[in-house]
Amino acid sequence: MKARVALGWAIGTLLLAGLACQTGQILTPEEATARALATAEAPVGTPVTIASSTEFQAGQVVEFSSKEFLVPIYEKPGDTSAFYFATRGDEATIVKSQQYEGETWYFVKSVGVEGWVPGNELKARQGEAAGEGPQPGDTAYLTGKGYLINLMESAGSKRIVAGQERGVEVTILEIVRVEDTLWYKIEAPTGVGWVPKENITSEAP
Repeated sequence: MKARVALGWAIGTLLLAGLACQTGQILTPEEATARALATAEAPVGTPVTIASSTEFQAGQVVEFSSKEFLVPIYEKPGDTSAFYFATRGDEATIVKSQQYEGETWYFVKSVGVEGWVPGNELKARQGEAAGEGPQPGDTAYLTGKGYLINLMESAGSKRIVAGQERGVEVTILEIVRVEDTLWYKIEAPTGVGWVPKENITSEAP
């Protein structure tokens, strides 16, 4: 057994020395031995986490996608027990993302539910481009036919909570889709409220 370990150290030392020569490093025998020991002591089968790139952007509308009819939604990334199930094909809005063991999870908001879903359970909505239009945190401007733009209590609501002059600069806080309309939660000088996409523009008046 000792002979095998000694042989492994010797081979490791030679390999590291050769690699150092190729990369321009000069290692003393002691340094090469130390590196070989560190490599030999690394546990076999240690998982390597490779973070994947984020595919969806905050504010993007996506669809639940799965081979099964019901798509599980979790309280936090990596959970194995779902607290809710969405229906395949239902729409959701991306709020944020997080890496968990090399996989991208997304916190989504759908009708009546908010939670985490792994990226492979989502797909881009047809015709919906990632990052299209103003995104949460962006500055935008109110636009419309009338002088005053109504700010609603919630997305799709008919209850007005404030009014704001057309052309005023606002900050996008959140984006959701209700039926076929995108709604923007904005912070305006007169307060916080929701307006439909037709009342939001990126172009300054």
